[in-house]
Amino acid sequence: MTKTVNDYIAGLSGVPADVAKRLHDAILAVGGLTDIVKWGHPVYDAGGAVCLLKGTKDSVTFGFWRGADMLDLDPRMEKGGGKGDMAYIRLRSTDDVDAAQVARLVARGIELNRLKGDPMK
Repeated sequence: MTKTVNDYIAGLSGVPADVAKRLHDAILAVGGLTDIVKWGHPVYDAGGAVCLLKGTKDSVTFGFWRGADMLDLDPRMEKGGGKGDMAYIRLRSTDDVDAAQVARLVARGIELNRLKGDPMK
């Protein structure tokens, strides 16, 4: 069972492991976030869940609970299925992880939580 985000990332292999490590570092560089493993993958929280990363065999999903309000910030953002506000980006190489863009997206997610409250409540 995965205990920490670092354990989760260490359990990935190949390119997704490299992408997840770079993404994790970029997310934490924003500041003000706590990282936990919840629902089997890393979740980053600041006044409520902001974003997540989830490794697959060939990519890493970078998702946002309030992503539907952020679709205009990144053309790679796709609306999640269902009725929620979730949206995500699939990252397939370390070149897909732009620290400045990650910071912009995460900061917007934090701001949306400040304006709208915890998306989990």
